[in-house]
Amino acid sequence: MNHLDFDVEPAEYSRPADAWPQSTPSPKPPKEIPPLRNQSSSPGAAQALVSLVMLGVLLLATRFLVPTLVEEIRYAWHRGELRAEYESSGEGLRNVSMNSLAQAYQMVTQRVGPSVVHIDVERDLTEQERELAVAIRRGSGMELPGDQGSGVIVDDQGFVLTNYHVIEGGSDIHVGLSDGRRVSAEVVGMDALTDIAILKIEANGLLPVRWGDSDKSEVGTPVWAVGSPFGLDRTVTFGILSGKHRATKAGTRYQDFMQSDVAVNPGNSGGPLINSAGELIGINTAIVGETYRGVSFSIPSNVAKQVYERLRSSGYVNRGWLGVALDEVPESRRHGDDPLIRGALVRGLANGSSPARNAGILPDDIIIAFNSQPVRDMGALMRMVGDTTGGSTVSMEIYRGDSTRLVDVEIGMRPDDLKR
Repeated sequence: MNHLDFDVEPAEYSRPADAWPQSTPSPKPPKEIPPLRNQSSSPGAAQALVSLVMLGVLLLATRFLVPTLVEEIRYAWHRGELRAEYESSGEGLRNVSMNSLAQAYQMVTQRVGPSVVHIDVERDLTEQERELAVAIRRGSGMELPGDQGSGVIVDDQGFVLTNYHVIEGGSDIHVGLSDGRRVSAEVVGMDALTDIAILKIEANGLLPVRWGDSDKSEVGTPVWAVGSPFGLDRTVTFGILSGKHRATKAGTRYQDFMQSDVAVNPGNSGGPLINSAGELIGINTAIVGETYRGVSFSIPSNVAKQVYERLRSSGYVNRGWLGVALDEVPESRRHGDDPLIRGALVRGLANGSSPARNAGILPDDIIIAFNSQPVRDMGALMRMVGDTTGGSTVSMEIYRGDSTRLVDVEIGMRPDDLKR
């Protein structure tokens, strides 16, 4: 076998690779791969879906975040007000002179002192009648029947304002003035439901107190009481107005007491409660227990003034009458968002013709407004009706079933058997 024959290869195999002719073919562009697409959707639909999702997230955030944010803003605003008051009061206290404050207290006393009177009462009561009166009133907060009390001059013509229970049953009444004079007094009129009475004295040179607005008197403001506790005439005590719209066992539904911590004791009844301007804002009437325990009650001046004007003009109070039996509204039937405005529930109607029956009011109605004024509770409605002159026409809003309606009612005059 020829050896060389095995060493010789065809030309196409034996030629080195780099000996091949080089040729550069033109590159072909890469083939584009079309993007995958959902044939059922479009760019507009996708954007709409994203918008809906964002809107849902926004609504959800609003639902939970906005109330919290609003409450935080409200608290921040209130805290800002408190801080402003705190800083301004601190600055004011640094400028207060205690001597000036004491002088202001003295001026209030000097302003009202000449208007306050001491009342002595003689009663023709048998021992049995006196014991009965003591038994009825003991523990009620109202003074026990005594022989003296207080009053305040409200007109320079000699009209004196006091409590009904101070002169009740009195056969002979005398008034002691601040200048030492002692004069007899005549009863002009009495109203047992508000515990107000008016006396008339004949004297010249009288200095009447100035009427104040009890509705504008704020809780926490300083007040003074002047009267004759235990017969110590023109005694002055000081405190603050502790509360308003109070009811006591000594009161009736026609009374709306103011509460203070002014020291008031037996003998103070009928005397004035005075504000820092030296104005009459209340008539001291009742205490808790038989002696002062830190709580005393007075008839607001706005109530006393209204009764005084009626008694002075006619000798009695023409008190309105609706002719319904009322009750407090239970929580399950309370209407409206304000828990302090409950209205009054009509439990029944007076027999025969009555203003409520004639106006179409039915048992189980809830009276929620009287002449556009919200009715806070049963007592408030009774006072509103009682303060209305008989024969007047008023508008009342009632809640019946699940709807409200307005009715016009001609208020009647309170029957004689209900005047006490």
